[in-house]
Amino acid sequence: MSTRWSARHRVLRWTLALMAPLALTPVAQAITFERLNAAGEGSGSFYTPELSDWIMAPASDDSSVLPTSAGWLLSMGQSSFGANEGGSQLSDIYGAGVILPESTHGWRVNFSANLRTWDSYNDGSVVSPNPNGSLGDWDLFAVNMNQSNFYWDLVSTNFSGGDGGGEIPVEEVPALAALDTAGGLIDPLVPVRPAGSVVTYSNNGDSQYLPGSTWAWGGRDYAEGYFESVQTNGSIQNTGTGPTFVSFVLDTRTPSFNDDNYPSWGQFGTPGVFANVPDGVADGGGDGSPGLSPDNPLLPISATEDGSFVFNDIEIGDDGVGIDEFLFIDPEVAVGYQFEIVAGSAAFAEVLLPTLGDADGYTIEVLVDGVWTKLADVADGGSFAFDGSDTFLFRVMGIDPELGLNPENFAAFVTGIKVTQGGPIDLTMTPITTAVPEPGTYALMLAGLAAVMVARRRKV
Repeated sequence: MSTRWSARHRVLRWTLALMAPLALTPVAQAITFERLNAAGEGSGSFYTPELSDWIMAPASDDSSVLPTSAGWLLSMGQSSFGANEGGSQLSDIYGAGVILPESTHGWRVNFSANLRTWDSYNDGSVVSPNPNGSLGDWDLFAVNMNQSNFYWDLVSTNFSGGDGGGEIPVEEVPALAALDTAGGLIDPLVPVRPAGSVVTYSNNGDSQYLPGSTWAWGGRDYAEGYFESVQTNGSIQNTGTGPTFVSFVLDTRTPSFNDDNYPSWGQFGTPGVFANVPDGVADGGGDGSPGLSPDNPLLPISATEDGSFVFNDIEIGDDGVGIDEFLFIDPEVAVGYQFEIVAGSAAFAEVLLPTLGDADGYTIEVLVDGVWTKLADVADGGSFAFDGSDTFLFRVMGIDPELGLNPENFAAFVTGIKVTQGGPIDLTMTPITTAVPEPGTYALMLAGLAAVMVARRRKV
């Protein structure tokens, strides 16, 4: 087994990742299999498999399917639960699947995901790594449904058995072929790497990627002390009418990236409150809190179809980050964006805007009698302190379009915020990429999603 390396560099950071559009609720939803109607919508008719209908993935000894009062709980990588960053994990495919019967219009699969990883599934094409981070398509969590076969029967079995090679520098991540010599799929298995986010993909016939519909999550990078997790709900659907193979997997095996390093683990499907899946333990101490550095800010974990980014359940202490120090977050923006605290007792106290070379700076606006009203001009890289303790919504305007902020760049506009008191807050961010009508003529774009606390550290 060879080892992937990163430079020794101790950092304290938080990360939240951007997802493709999802509908998120405050509680974990059960795994359900719903028939579609002629309009491609849920029909209200469900299929309920028996325990004997579930087929285990190859790593069956480290996977389980348990019935619950309201559905199913699928666990994978169980022996790695709470593992430290220096732990090892067999290169294999963990999880389980079920075959849905023929359906006139297809199926929708709903589920919750509560996942952890020390590893990455990223080549740097969408999201760059954190400072000193390393890349590669190593560990992938996926939910896939198709009319061909289970996930583990579609991907290559030509793997090294645990030796994935050395660290892959950002500039040297190779463009790999879609199929190996045996005809099985190899990395990348989806066209857009998750890179610390959730992505969804429907394949329209491209043999390079997983067939059917896929939901996928994997890490942004691996480096000293970088640990990632996600708690969210998701769904995918497929309009095929034949028998449908549904797979819930953790894949640490598929080439060309596989080894025994940096474990991953998690659960799909428990209804109600998300289960207490343990986080990883950083070797050598250090709490690795995300959000303390503009190099690695909190990013939204999800984006709705209308472009809104939302943060949920960000825990603010009585002092420190978010009170005495700036908590760094980052939406995607073009000409402006707006913040709102939708739940929690705290209000905005101060905002620190990035230095982008915008000669005119920015404007801070709040709603006064339903009209956006300018409070202040803020210079490029400047800050603004709100007066009082009742500012729960504001927006930043005046970002120069000539800066060319790319909406696909997750680190486009790193911003620091302070709030007035400790406690949990639910924070939404809405990028403004075109002229925005006054509030009376549009609905404020909101969506719920779970903030993911990330702490990572790696050693030489």
